[in-house]
Amino acid sequence: MKNITLTLKIERAISELRRGGKVVISDPNSGTSVLLVAAELIDKETVTKLSEFALSRPNIILSNNRCNAIGLQIADQPCSILIDKKWTMNDILSLCMPLTGHKIPTINGVVAESSKSIISYSLLILRQSRLLPAGLMSIISNIAPEKINQWAFKNNFIHVDVNDIKYYEQHRAETLTIAVRAKVPIAETDNCEVIIFRPSEGGDEHFCLVFGKTREIHEDLRKETLVRVHSQCITGDVLDSLKCDCGQQLKQSIKIMAKADEGVLIYLAQEGRDIGLLNKLRAYSLQENGMDTVEANEDLGFNDDERLYYPAKQMLSQLKINKVKLITNNPKKMEHLIKLGINVTQRIPIKINPNKYNKRYLETKSKKSGHIL
Repeated sequence: MKNITLTLKIERAISELRRGGKVVISDPNSGTSVLLVAAELIDKETVTKLSEFALSRPNIILSNNRCNAIGLQIADQPCSILIDKKWTMNDILSLCMPLTGHKIPTINGVVAESSKSIISYSLLILRQSRLLPAGLMSIISNIAPEKINQWAFKNNFIHVDVNDIKYYEQHRAETLTIAVRAKVPIAETDNCEVIIFRPSEGGDEHFCLVFGKTREIHEDLRKETLVRVHSQCITGDVLDSLKCDCGQQLKQSIKIMAKADEGVLIYLAQEGRDIGLLNKLRAYSLQENGMDTVEANEDLGFNDDERLYYPAKQMLSQLKINKVKLITNNPKKMEHLIKLGINVTQRIPIKINPNKYNKRYLETKSKKSGHIL
């Protein structure tokens, strides 16, 4: 029950950040509390309002990838930047995100921050919100640590702890339960069942397709199961986009399982390697100007791949599947699943023929992301 309560608090904080609201974040270890707002949703009054509430001038906080993108060579660390009083809103935005037609202002007062600092966790909750990992943050200097919760309540701010943020994704996955299951005949086979998994706090739902013999609950059929862990790609899976190979991998995996008359295809709500559809399209826009997939994601401040696989572990556990033959070209996905305790006995590759639109994308997958193509 405690984990569910903490997860609900983070869900409320995420909703608040996504609408441009302010959230209080506290670190009990350091006794520090901050007031945070998403950089991409600021207005002309944001700096003034943050200053008035916290009695300290806000800083811009950026991920290490965004720091590097704007020329601040800070190795593997987030940074904070003191806001110059002369800067306009577009000056601030140009530091936080690629802004066409606006020059990045001269920067003074840059501080490299610890990867375990309150700034790091503030950036993490922004990423969990599918927002750019860039924010405006003021240290709350006028309130004693033991009174922060009362102060946040009085000012109608949602108040969360860095530990709530740290374990949010894991705890949310642990609340997944089967909400419904139904037989759904598809083009490749009529022996297919769809199972929807819903988190108890109302976050993202995930689903899986269960094929053939795997639908029968027998331990002897669970020794080694064909499994594909597929992340949502609306452009590829639904629109048949030629920019990626996601839709082709999805269809090929279904064919493999249908032919074998067994398998589980887990479909995770992790659009754009978990940066969200909006940010994926932002990355596409940058790619039109010459960047590859990795460069575009990093220019936005993200890592090449932000996905976590806690939901896949929970879904396999509820299906009583312990050993898997994993359909993937991505060795890192195997490594993640193994670290979560899933026994991956074999990697089954998927062969996709490139086209003129996704050739560079596939080359980048191979050279920079380690995919075996």
